[in-house]
Amino acid sequence: MKALAGLLKYSGRICFEQRELSGLTNRERMQTVGYLPQTLPQPTTLVAYELVFSACRATWGGLPTGEIEQRIETVFTQLGINGLALRKMQELSGGQRQMVGLAQVLVRQAPLLLLDEPTSALDLHWQLSVLQAVRDETRQRQSVALVASHDLNLTLRFCDYLLILLPDGTTRFGSPQDVLTPDYLRQAYQVEGRIERCSRGHTLVLADRPCG
Repeated sequence: MKALAGLLKYSGRICFEQRELSGLTNRERMQTVGYLPQTLPQPTTLVAYELVFSACRATWGGLPTGEIEQRIETVFTQLGINGLALRKMQELSGGQRQMVGLAQVLVRQAPLLLLDEPTSALDLHWQLSVLQAVRDETRQRQSVALVASHDLNLTLRFCDYLLILLPDGTTRFGSPQDVLTPDYLRQAYQVEGRIERCSRGHTLVLADRPCG
């Protein structure tokens, strides 16, 4: 994800919407790629609203202030964090700062979202809220979100495709029902597991025991 975001060098080509990412200017990359790192936004004396406003202004310098404010209001409402708007970042918990970090990404309306463990500091309520908001955003704007996650059941519920990295360096990509099988759970995670459906029809991974 850091390579996609332009933070690490890489070999080969990475293209999005028929444009090679390495050929974009810094401003073009900011407008194209929204990156949420695994590290949380730092606690500062800035309030959450200021931090999100600055992210949007840095990306879209010519955007009228009124439009930036409207974007922020929409995103804060979408994420359910209006109550954090005027609170200082240094007063927020890790989960709250993670929500503000996601707001910084969504307010830019980039067509490619890179989200590295976006739910790692959140409780179950906010995990569901965040991934539903991301899914709504991608469908509304016809954008793409790449989400790195260790929570297989959350990814099964919200992701259209899965990419599993296997220990031998190979990958498995496809629809959730094709990728998450007992055989690949054994290869990727060294566990004996099952794929079942709950009473509401959601697919679940049940890990029974470690292999060996």
